[in-house]
Amino acid sequence: MAELSKETQEEIIQLQNLQRQLQMITNQRQRFDIEVIQTDSALAELEKVDGKAYKAIGTLLIESKAVDLKKELNERRKEAIARVDTLKKQEEKLKVKAEELQKSLEKTLGKA
Repeated sequence: MAELSKETQEEIIQLQNLQRQLQMITNQRQRFDIEVIQTDSALAELEKVDGKAYKAIGTLLIESKAVDLKKELNERRKEAIARVDTLKKQEEKLKVKAEELQKSLEKTLGKA
């Protein structure tokens, strides 16, 4: 088997780095997806509450107005959805880059 050129070795390393970045972005997106689901669940429970509710802050439960908690949760939900959208765009760009680099490598290695 022939020795790989320095350029090909660098492309392989670059592809591995892209794959790692893609995995990190995907993990982050999944965490924010879960946050949206949990926030939706909390908002659904708050709909059943009249007046006062409790909010966990560390190990404490603090009494709050349900209206204030809904407002806070809706804001958190909006932020999480925005973050998911941003991460999806980054994820897609990385996928395209990785696919292009992989095709290039396959072409190069196919000639060797």
